[in-house]
Amino acid sequence: MRKLYKNSIQIFSIAALFSLSNQTMAATEVASSASNQASTDFVTIIIYALISVILLTLLFILNTLRTFINISNNKTQEASAPIFSGLMQQLTDAVPIEEESKVMTDHEYDGIRELDNNLPPWWKYMFYATIVFSFAYMYFYHFSGKNLSQAAEYDQELATAEKELEEYRKTVANSIDESNVTLLADAKGLESGKKLFIQSCAACHGNAGEGGVGPNLTDEYWIHGGDLKSIFKTIKYGVPQKGMISWKAQLSPVNMQEVSSYILTLKGTNPPNAKAPQGDKM
Repeated sequence: MRKLYKNSIQIFSIAALFSLSNQTMAATEVASSASNQASTDFVTIIIYALISVILLTLLFILNTLRTFINISNNKTQEASAPIFSGLMQQLTDAVPIEEESKVMTDHEYDGIRELDNNLPPWWKYMFYATIVFSFAYMYFYHFSGKNLSQAAEYDQELATAEKELEEYRKTVANSIDESNVTLLADAKGLESGKKLFIQSCAACHGNAGEGGVGPNLTDEYWIHGGDLKSIFKTIKYGVPQKGMISWKAQLSPVNMQEVSSYILTLKGTNPPNAKAPQGDKM
């Protein structure tokens, strides 16, 4: 019968844990999807109340089962036992050393007899302490308003991470120069480069890059190099002796990358009124 009681304890404990886990998950889902905070808190309280009722019911069933087992084994409780001592005895089911013969089994190994005993009382004390702690934890995080819920903390961390990512992108963008610039292929970057080109470069090179005061940018001939890094360098530092200013004070590294990438898309477009080739064929 003692084995039956222990097995029942395990079964009901597992059932209680599963119930608590499922109900907690349900509470989290409700809290995350509800639009009204007051309604969410009310639903959460109802769920926790149901969990408490389930746990109390399980404890009642276990205590009743224990009573029947004690009666079947002709065990009686001492009427004079203090209430606290009786409660602790119910919670820990500890067997004193002088009464170990009651839980002795017929298993013997090299003179060592096996006891059919429960977990040590200190272990059970720790388990019950976690139950008490869980109620304090639920109150502090869900009802006291003194701390953020897990969902709120998650949203806060996402916002912080987004700000850090934006700062990192700015740092990376400002580190672009003629030694590490890369060709852009995305439509957004090229469209931005086109706008900057028309705004800042078209006066000398023409709206289509056909050339004017400055050289033609659509053919295969280049004066200062026609690869991406050379174009970026020319835009950044300019060619003062030929009248082209340095744009590094007016355009950011990202802007110069966009313009350089756009200029390379003009190659072979053959616009009307193109200026004669200048420089070396690339």
